Amino acid sequence: MRRNRALVATIALSFLLLLCSAGLTFHVARQGAQADALVERTSAVQQALNATLLTIGGTESGLRGFLLTGDESFLKPHAEVREVLPKQLAELRALIQGNPEQIANFEAFAPLIQQRVADIEAAVNAQRAGRRDEAIAALHHTGLPQLNAIRSRIEAASALELSLLAERQREAARLRERFSNAVVVMLLASGVLTLFALISVRRYLTAVHESRLRLASHNVELEQRVKARTEELAKAAEEAHRERARAESLLTDVNHRVGNNLALVSSFLTMQQRAVKNPDAARALSAARMRVQAIASAHRKLRLGADFATVKVNEVLGAVLEDINAGLPPGDSIRIQCQVEPLEINARDAVSLGVLTSELVMNAIKHAFAPGETGEVNVVLAPGSDSVAVLEVSDDGVGWHEQHSQAAGGLGTKIIDMVARQFGGRPERSARFHQGAAAQGRRPGTRIRVNLPKLQIMSTT
Repeated sequence: MRRNRALVATIALSFLLLLCSAGLTFHVARQGAQADALVERTSAVQQALNATLLTIGGTESGLRGFLLTGDESFLKPHAEVREVLPKQLAELRALIQGNPEQIANFEAFAPLIQQRVADIEAAVNAQRAGRRDEAIAALHHTGLPQLNAIRSRIEAASALELSLLAERQREAARLRERFSNAVVVMLLASGVLTLFALISVRRYLTAVHESRLRLASHNVELEQRVKARTEELAKAAEEAHRERARAESLLTDVNHRVGNNLALVSSFLTMQQRAVKNPDAARALSAARMRVQAIASAHRKLRLGADFATVKVNEVLGAVLEDINAGLPPGDSIRIQCQVEPLEINARDAVSLGVLTSELVMNAIKHAFAPGETGEVNVVLAPGSDSVAVLEVSDDGVGWHEQHSQAAGGLGTKIIDMVARQFGGRPERSARFHQGAAAQGRRPGTRIRVNLPKLQIMSTT
C-alpha cells in the first residue's frame, strides 16, 4: 500500500506540474500577445504621425510652388488635405487612447495643424486675388514658425512612442527571462519526479512480481486441495452410485417378487376356475384372475426412474395389455392397439392406472363383440389441450346405449368408476363412429373417455 501511495503521489505531482506548465505557457503566451499588440500599436502611431507630418509638408511645398510659378497643379496636395487630414487625425486620436501624454501632445499640435491649413487656404486665395506680396509675407512670417512648431510636437510624440516601445521591449525581455527560469525549474522538477517515478515503478513491479509468486504458490496449494477434494467426491459418488444400483436392484427385485406372487395367485385362481362346475362362479374367478394378472403385470414393469419415484406409463400399460392379449382364448380375433406416450408419472399411480386400463379393455372385449367375432380395441393415453392426461379406450363393436349401461352395472363398472374418481375424473361413454356408420356397413362402436386431472405428469420424452 505504501508503494502504491508513493506511485500515486508521483503521478499526481507530475499531473500538477503539467497543469502548472500549461498555465505558465498560457500566461506567457497571453502576455506575449499583449506585448506584440502594443508593439504593433506603437508602429501604427509612428506611421500615423509620419503620415500627418508628410501631409502637412506636402501641402506646404505645394503652396511654395504655386506662389513661385502660379501653376495650379502644385495645389493638388492642398486640395486633398481637406479629405485626408481629418481621417488621419481621427485615426491618430483612436490609436493614442489610454495614453494621457500622447493625448496632450495631440491636443497641442492638432490646432496648429488646423490653423496652418487655414493659413495656407488664405495665402492661396490672396495669390489668386493678385495679392502676391501678402501671400508671400504670410508664408515667411507665419508659415515657417507654425510648421516648425508642428514638427517639434510630432517629433516629441514620436520620441514618446519610441520610449514606450523600448520599455515594452525590456518588459518582453524580462518576461522571456522569467519564462526561461520557470522552464528550467520545471525541467529540474520533472527530472526529480521522473527519477522518483522510476524508483516507485520499480518497487511496484517488484511487489507485483512477489504477489504473483505468492499467488502461484496459493494456486498450487489450492489445486492440490481441489484435487484431494475431487478424489474424495469421486469416491463418495462411486459409493453413492453403488448404493443406488443396489437400492434399484432391490426395488426391482421386490417388484418382480410382488409380480411373481400375484402371478402365482392368478395361477391358483385359474386352477380354482377349472375346478368349479358353476358357470357364474367360473366367470367370477376368471374376472378376479384377470384383475390380479393386471396388477402383477404392472408390478413386473415398475422400472423406476433416476429419482426412484417415477415410471414410464407406456411401459406399464404396455405390459398390462400384452398380458391381456396373451390371456385371450386361442383363435380369438380381437386386436388390441396401444398408443400411449412415454409420460413419466408417480410410481404410486402406476398400478391404479393399469387396473383402470385393464378393466376398460376387458369390458370392451366382453361386451362389444360376440363370440368368434373379429374386432379392434384401441387404447390411447396422452395429454389433452389443457395438459391434463386423457385415457381413451374405444372399440368397433356393437356399440353402447344407455339401457345396456344400466343393465350391466357389475363389479367391473364399479371398479372403473372408483378408480376414475381416484384420479379426479369419471367415464364418459359415447359412440365411436357417427350415426351413418351402419349405412356404410360399419358397427357404431363405443368410446370411453376418462379425464385424469389428478394424474401428475412429471415430464415427457
